[in-house]
Amino acid sequence: MNILYGIQGTGNGHLSRGEFIYNLLQKYSNNIDVLISGDNYSLTPVFPIEYKNKGITFSIKNGKIDYLKTLSSLDLITSFLEQRDIPFKKYDLVITDFEPITAWSSIRYKIPSIHISHQASFLEDSVPRPSSISIMGEYIMKYFCPTNDYIGLHYKQYADNISEPIISKSIQNCSVELKNHITIYLSWYTDDYLIKFFQKIPYLNFHIFSKNVKTDQVHNNCILKPIDQMSFLESMRTSAGVICNAGFQTSSEVIYLGKRLLIIPVGGQYEQLCNVEALKEFGVFTLNELNNNAISVIKKWIDSKPVKINFQNNLEYFLDKKISKK
Repeated sequence: MNILYGIQGTGNGHLSRGEFIYNLLQKYSNNIDVLISGDNYSLTPVFPIEYKNKGITFSIKNGKIDYLKTLSSLDLITSFLEQRDIPFKKYDLVITDFEPITAWSSIRYKIPSIHISHQASFLEDSVPRPSSISIMGEYIMKYFCPTNDYIGLHYKQYADNISEPIISKSIQNCSVELKNHITIYLSWYTDDYLIKFFQKIPYLNFHIFSKNVKTDQVHNNCILKPIDQMSFLESMRTSAGVICNAGFQTSSEVIYLGKRLLIIPVGGQYEQLCNVEALKEFGVFTLNELNNNAISVIKKWIDSKPVKINFQNNLEYFLDKKISKK
């Protein structure tokens, strides 16, 4: 069986769980080709990439999506031309992690397909949403990546077709320590903005992970650190807490480790606003944005009790059932 596995290249979360899904797919086939579309990620893939596509990359600054800049940077012609050399018809199964090119090719060429992602969980109405429903946000999550089957990933099993989060072996096997630093992963904010803000809390130390530096840079109580999977894990496992956006993968890992978690959703990112509603149910602290009013919340948060959940992922169970029917 030939499998085409599509990964969304906006952010690091899709790529982070890609290793787990790629290794799991090897149970069903030795012929797996991977396509990544979009280039807004900083992790280095640890599995072979057969195809890269321009795709759609969202432009975000200081925590908010810049839709005008996103639209102006679209290069649909290049994306289309890059698809011409992909032999879609040779594949017997398409697996996609919110990646539209592979998903739409499965519909066009009538290839059996399974959408595995956090976004896929929103095909279920039982998944938490904010009080103000975004029609555009709902439409994107439900129709951006069409397939004829799906497995959702979420913080708990809100419906029969949803698995709990994928937690990598490196997270599962690490030992947890408690030191006097906060791990910061807010890649949509500029480095200067983050440094100036966190220097206002001088009694804490901050590890700020940035795609703009190659080595550690010390700024009083703040250290800018290059984005590296092992370095980030080391900082996170020894931290007093983690402040990050409301993306699904990192927030799941922080909760699994039992570290304090404070989330700030990217403005205009409906999926993250939905995650906020789900995480509030577990008692996770949230902020709308990182401004001067946030300092008092951070002071209260650092003295709070962390949330810990031993997530049980059963993706393999779902795949066994679904692939056997293909």
